[in-house]
Amino acid sequence: MTPSYRARIDLGVAATVIAVGAVLLWEAWRIDPRSYGTVGPRFVPVFLSSAMIVLGAAIGAGALMRPSLPADPDYGFGDGDLGRVAAVIAAGAVFTLAFWAVGFMGAAATGMLLTMWVFGVRSPAALIAVPLVAAIVYQFTFMGMMGLLDPRGALLDLRPLSRLVTPD
Repeated sequence: MTPSYRARIDLGVAATVIAVGAVLLWEAWRIDPRSYGTVGPRFVPVFLSSAMIVLGAAIGAGALMRPSLPADPDYGFGDGDLGRVAAVIAAGAVFTLAFWAVGFMGAAATGMLLTMWVFGVRSPAALIAVPLVAAIVYQFTFMGMMGLLDPRGALLDLRPLSRLVTPD
């Protein structure tokens, strides 16, 4: 019996969630577990990636076990904008490259700028102001309030600039 269109879409989503969870679990497991606290630094990443795998399996099981339901006319990718989906994925890849090259704050601004562009924002003022404000807010939230490590960029160290937002 061939799975319905809806079941095939859900199985594709399940496979993607499981694959991403497996990669994240692999990377989380590589974090040095030594810590002075009760819970080590890899606990939350391992928990979240494991949860992704379990929930992906649940999506897949649900797709296989439910009766063949007709898909809504707008369900799935029939009228989807796969070009925009690919552009968002590419923006995420550029964010990752920028994170390596210039650190978090620069990557946050770059990722926001590209995502806004993909979704049709063309106002120069918005394309300048929103990524800068977002990068400052993210920097303050994650590095300032939460005390996370502010990594240096491999090509350009922007930490002196980010310290204006999150002093030591």
